[in-house]
Formats: sequence, C-alpha cells, structure tokens
Amino acid sequence: MEVIALDGRAFGKFIAAGTYFLRKYRGVLDDLNVFPVPDGDTGSNMYLTARAALAECRKAKGQPLSAVAAAAAQGSLLGARGNSGVIFSQMLRGFAHNVRHRFSVDGLDLALAMQEGVSAARGALVKPVEGTILSVASAAADAALALSKSEPDVLRLNHGIVRAAFEALERTPDQLPVLKEAGVVDSGGAGLVYFLEGILRFLPEATSRATAFPRRPTRARTFSTRQSVGENKYCTEFVLEDATIENHALRDVLGAHGDSLLVIGDPPLLKVHVHTADPKAVKSTAARHGRLTREKVEDMERQHNLLLVDRPVKPYSVVAVVSGEGFAQIARELGADSVVIATDANPSVRELLVAVNAALGDRVYLLSNDPNVALAAKEVAALTDRNLTIVPTRDVPSGLAAILELSNAGTSLPDASGLMSGVTVRTATAFFAGKDSQLDGVSVKRGAPAASCEGRLLGAEASLEDAARAAAAELGAEAGGLLTLYYGGAQKERDARQITAGLRSAFPEADVEYYYGGQRSSEYVISLER
Repeated sequence: MEVIALDGRAFGKFIAAGTYFLRKYRGVLDDLNVFPVPDGDTGSNMYLTARAALAECRKAKGQPLSAVAAAAAQGSLLGARGNSGVIFSQMLRGFAHNVRHRFSVDGLDLALAMQEGVSAARGALVKPVEGTILSVASAAADAALALSKSEPDVLRLNHGIVRAAFEALERTPDQLPVLKEAGVVDSGGAGLVYFLEGILRFLPEATSRATAFPRRPTRARTFSTRQSVGENKYCTEFVLEDATIENHALRDVLGAHGDSLLVIGDPPLLKVHVHTADPKAVKSTAARHGRLTREKVEDMERQHNLLLVDRPVKPYSVVAVVSGEGFAQIARELGADSVVIATDANPSVRELLVAVNAALGDRVYLLSNDPNVALAAKEVAALTDRNLTIVPTRDVPSGLAAILELSNAGTSLPDASGLMSGVTVRTATAFFAGKDSQLDGVSVKRGAPAASCEGRLLGAEASLEDAARAAAAELGAEAGGLLTLYYGGAQKERDARQITAGLRSAFPEADVEYYYGGQRSSEYVISLER
C-alpha cells in the first residue's frame, strides 16, 4: 500500500507508535544515560514528554496535520522533562511551525519539516554538542531529504530514516569521549531511534518485531566513580506563564546560574530547563518576569550515587504472576523485580511467599493477575514480615498497566485501590474451545474458534481471526486506543502478524501491535488501552 501524503490522522498515529515504544524500552534508555550527567532518567523523561504530546494529539483527532502537529508541540512543551525531553519537544515545535498551514505533506515536505525541527532544537541550546540526540536527529532529517527525491511513499521513507538514525547512533561514542568510556551509545539519541522505530512497527508492511539496539549494559559497567555530576547538581524545570520577557532575553538572564540551559516556547508561555547549584535563585530570577508553574527540582548527584550501587535499595518492588515466558520478559522489562510463571497450574502460596521475601524494596506489590490466584496471594500477607500490598489485578495486561502506574507514581506510593483506579485496560481472549459448553445462553462446540471478554463468552466464530475481531469489537477498538495481541497456545509469530494485519484493516482508528505472551490457556490475549 503506497501512501504519498501524511495527514493529521497518520501523524497522530506516528506519535502514538513512537510513544508506546519509548514506554516499553525506557528502562534500557535509563541504563544508558551518562551525558550530560549520569543520573539515569533519560528514558523516563523522553517517554513522559512523548506521552504529554500524545495526550494533546488525541484532543485534535480528526483535524488537519497543522492542528495535530501544533497540539503535539504544545503538549510536549508543557510536559517536557530533562535535557533530551526538552530537546525532543523542540523538534516537535519546529516540525509544527513548518506545517502550520498544511492539511497534509508529501515525502519532501516531511523531510523539510524534519529539517526545521532539528534547527529549532539546535537553536534552543547555548552550546550544541555532537554525539547526542542532535546528531541522530540531523542524520535522520538529512536522510529524509535525500531519500524523498526518489521515494514518494511516506511510509517506506521511514525505513531509510530509521536506518540513518541508527547508524548515527552507533557513531556517538566516537564523537563523545564520555560515551566511549562507559561503553554505551547516547541515551537521548537511542531514545529518538526507538521513537522512530516504534513508528515502523505500525506500518502495514512491517515485519521486524525486535530491535538490535541499544546495547543492554549493566549499571556497574555503565556508571563509574570517574563520572560525576559536578556542582550544578540540581535539575530544575518550570513553566513561566504570563511571561513578559522574550525567549532569548530570559536565556541571557539565567545563563549565569548554571549549565545545560534550555528556554523554549514564546511569550506568554516559556519552558525552562537548567542544571544549577541554586534552584531558588533561578526560580526567583525567572519569577520577576512571569508566574512559575509545573516546578520540578531533582538532585542528580543523589540519583547518580544510587545508580553506582549494584543492587540499590528501591522504595518498592513488584512481584507479578504471569501466564507465560513472553509475559515474564515483558513484566521484567517494565520493572517487575520477580515473576512467578503459572502455566499449567496456579502458583502455590509457598511460591508466592518465596518471591515476596526475595524482593529488595521496602514495600512489595504483589500483582495476582488472575482471580484464581487472589486467595493464595491473601495467604502470603499473614506469612511474611514484608510491607506487602496485594493488588487484585484481573489479568496479565492489567498487571502490566499497574507496573507502569507504579513507575509514574514517584515517591508517593499508592495503596491497592489507588493503583487500580489508574488501570484502564480491558482484556479479551481468542481460543479454541476445549469442550462443548454453554454459558449465559451462548454455546460453543469443542475445538471451535471462540472469544470471551472479561469472563463473558462471546460465542463461536468461523475462524480464529474472526474470533480475535469479535473480541476486539467487544473491547471497543472501533473508537481507537492501543490494541495489543499477545500470542501463545499453538500460535506462531507469522500467525500473529496475519491477524494483526486484519485487525488494522478492521479497526483503522486503533494502533495495533503484537508480542509473544507464551500463555497456554488461549491462542491470543487481547487488550485495549486508551
């Protein structure tokens, strides 16, 4: 399928795709983070910035490219976090400015908009440094411009863009000595490549389902005592509303207070990011020219010192019960400290107790992820001296969403009900019936493809693909959201790819992806998240 124009709907999907990929791999990016300071939060910062852009994009659903791009830029401006997040938001701002009067763009226009995005990011920095996200973004934009002259298909153009970005990422250690010392590529550049590669996962012809980058370093190898934060140890960020000073003038005023200074936006709304030894002085100086909101101050030296320890004491740990090896890997990538795999039988109280007692955190969250495990989980509370919170998640996708909610909670750790209130995932399954059965007036024959949604049998279908489609429809995929298939049972990746393609056609408003779950109880677990 050839696509020669990128409109607002497609751009919104691009933002969604890249954001979902950043969410999945933000822990890897955090481990890569050594520049400009080794504080280990680049992945989280870029993801939260992209998520803020996505939230505003969704409000502009159905509008022209100019409106959707402007919404993404505004969302990322207000939600930008950290050096890389702020730079990324500037790229979106430059892109939006270039397409401000356009309903859609072709490949050449896309390349020119990317060029302006890079220029905006470079212009926001007092001292642009090569070997960072800037170098990767420049390579991607240059490749887009060169390739657009011979490749009219906007979707296929992305393959060349990602390839060029990845090659630039691999060159970053040769450009920045601190990266070579640590044996890593630049974390911000890697985040941009992940964002771009996430887009490829949603293309109709996409076949690759795993990245070959970045490296997965252990923290002991990535961070060393030779790397230090320096005297400007406080990462200080805020939004200046009702600003009475121009962007460049505020940058001049704040320049003497620290380094890594970024001032983006235009009056009356400016976003400030700076590394400083005196956050109060920075904020009081800025407050003379407007009203401070969305203030954030983080001690990067403390963050770095924690990361130097092989097994840091965490404020909490997560123990998750999962139904397959694929789910186990995903849970660990998202932040679970320990997983209990329940394939043929529910885990025993002893298995759960061992996992809870082995957790490192002062507080332990046990995600049961199955109503049949909830009773055994309750027994653990009486047998352990750990500060245990049992979260009665219904299924594994709900548990994965709970892990993400925890990672976004910061130091304010919620109780079980507070955590569950943030989980908005709905789940269904597609399977082959193990026996003749009838439930709530719905009958299925043994061996027939069938679907169920949150415990309710939907009925038999002509094929497994039809069952998956019925499950997705029951979840409400026609209204959009992230629709994820986790394949298991007797299914192979080629089967999941085929069904994913069918669901993309059936539900064009949804972003559809698939992963290996490894569950034996069903062929597909299907979740919808908005």
